Amino acid sequence: MSPTAAEPSLYEVDDDGAPTLFGLRDSSGAVSYPFQEHGSESTGDHGDSVERVALAGTGTVTSVVQVNVHPDPSVETPYRLASIVLDEGPLVRSVVTGEAEVAIGDRVRAVTVGREEAAGPVAELRFARMHEENA
Repeated sequence: MSPTAAEPSLYEVDDDGAPTLFGLRDSSGAVSYPFQEHGSESTGDHGDSVERVALAGTGTVTSVVQVNVHPDPSVETPYRLASIVLDEGPLVRSVVTGEAEVAIGDRVRAVTVGREEAAGPVAELRFARMHEENA
């Protein structure tokens, strides 16, 4: 069974679980994330004046912290949380995954991590450090 996005309003996943993020581009060319029906954050454009665009899912880390205690005891700690400026401009915050530590200035890409739920497998969005040859 193919995974579904844990948060379908934020991203879609293909049959292999690879994520595609969708943003909003307004008439000035500004991109915001995620796509939503309420209009542009920068110009107020809405309706036919905006378009849904696929984002590359890559960006640069601008800050990173390690979370050691979470108010919900069911959330596994520690984990790393990063602020990431996507290549198209929007800033996102996400859990980062992978063996390699991430640092300010590192290039990262969107990935998913599978999780089983009663309704079937879901794919949770994360970001992982890109290898030198992919950066």
